Amino acid sequence: MAESPDLSPTNAAESPLTGPETVCPADPVPGAGALAAPTADPPVFAAADPPPTAGPHILQTGLLGPLIVPDGAARAAEIEELSRRAAVYATRAKGDGTRRAYRSAWRHYATWCAGLGREPLAADPDTIAMYVVHLADAGRAGRGGLAVSSIRVHLAAIKTAHLLAGLSLDLRHPRLAMVIEGVTRSTGVRPRRQAAPAVPDLLRRMLAARPPGETPLGARDRAMLLLGFGAALRRSELVSLTLGDVETVPGRGLLLTIGRSKTDQHGAGQRVAVHANPTEPGCCPAAALEAWLRHRRTGPDLDWTASASMRAERPLFCAVTKARKVTGTKLSDKVVARLIKQAAADAGLDAEKFSGHSLRRGLLTAGADNRAQLADLMRQSRHRSAQSVLGYLEPADLWRNNVTDGVFGRTAADGEGDLGPA
Repeated sequence: MAESPDLSPTNAAESPLTGPETVCPADPVPGAGALAAPTADPPVFAAADPPPTAGPHILQTGLLGPLIVPDGAARAAEIEELSRRAAVYATRAKGDGTRRAYRSAWRHYATWCAGLGREPLAADPDTIAMYVVHLADAGRAGRGGLAVSSIRVHLAAIKTAHLLAGLSLDLRHPRLAMVIEGVTRSTGVRPRRQAAPAVPDLLRRMLAARPPGETPLGARDRAMLLLGFGAALRRSELVSLTLGDVETVPGRGLLLTIGRSKTDQHGAGQRVAVHANPTEPGCCPAAALEAWLRHRRTGPDLDWTASASMRAERPLFCAVTKARKVTGTKLSDKVVARLIKQAAADAGLDAEKFSGHSLRRGLLTAGADNRAQLADLMRQSRHRSAQSVLGYLEPADLWRNNVTDGVFGRTAADGEGDLGPA
């Protein structure tokens, strides 16, 4: 889940996750561990100022929520300054999905520490090593041990929490590193569970199961499914599209501008072309988008008071009420996952196998089956790593020029039914 640093302003809608880090005093917590002496000089207090009281401080972080820094009252000014500087890099460098994963992982670690009477922010490699063993053996809620990749997410969250609190934590400490290596060798690096690809035949079944295209909800769902598939969009990219990000090219199809993505955290922008399908209007991205735009233009955010520049910044896809009213309110990326699962279930498919990644995976799988070149697939999906895309090519490549086809196929064709002595 590594992502490039991003120092650009964050979405206002995400302000609770990215607000400035602050420090406030907290009541003493029994059993709070001692911290190592600060590396910076302690704050200087005037003679008239009362000395700082001992005890913990609560550091309100946007990324991980409140962090209790034990015995931090005497270092309030230092911690506050360190936290403000660290928050710029640690918080904004993470995408929405990463922030959610980090916050969940940190809460689980803090709860586990509380059960053992240990301090989460003690920078103690032994405690973290014990936690790694716990994750590998038991996992969460009795669901079995976590994969090594998931354990590394938890370690990254713990490291980030210490960074925000101005504490040094070395995840390469020998004792901790040995435990991680042992877990990796014992359990293996299990491959991630892949979402079922929404290949064209399945996509057509999903489209047929949606509400009528004449309704706002039906038109929106069809457009989201077809654009998400055709442009191989991540769910966050799909809901982040604005009206100004989509251009109709006569005789060709649609040209999309992806303003920010997982592989473009600085927002340089990437353009993606999606061909129209005039021979099959029910499965045509351009036709589906035009049908949705007829409803989208009725949104209250696009009335006569909105200038052309304001309209271009409004979300392309927005919420629709049960009364079939277009609201203009931007959708959460979770809506995409729910839409795909519901469409799969309505089409008689196993919804548990589908996710918000199914549209993106569906296009790449279909492209690989059609023998698309690796460079062309990467251009459409905007992958930076060829290794990531090769995972979509492997299933089709296993059957191309396979030696058994020449052996068994030729034997059957030549009428050589005897494959050897019994």
